[in-house]
Amino acid sequence: MAVEDLQNLMWNGAILSGGLSIVARVHARQAWKRFEAALADAHAHGAGDRLYQRDWDFRYWHGIGLWTAGFSILCSILWLLSRLIYL
Repeated sequence: MAVEDLQNLMWNGAILSGGLSIVARVHARQAWKRFEAALADAHAHGAGDRLYQRDWDFRYWHGIGLWTAGFSILCSILWLLSRLIYL
């Protein structure tokens, strides 16, 4: 029974972190588009620290997307291995 609970936990972790990685990547893409628009606007007006903040926002979401995708892959591999071992 404990093995089945761990398998369910790994499966749910893979699904949830995979979904979260997609959401984070969408946010990163939107932040990148805002950063590009601010860069184009910076040539016309003085932008100050606004560019740095938007650049950080993109890197923040990009990092979350990568970490959660990696966690999803790890959970999926552990779930598959546990299924192969405990058929």
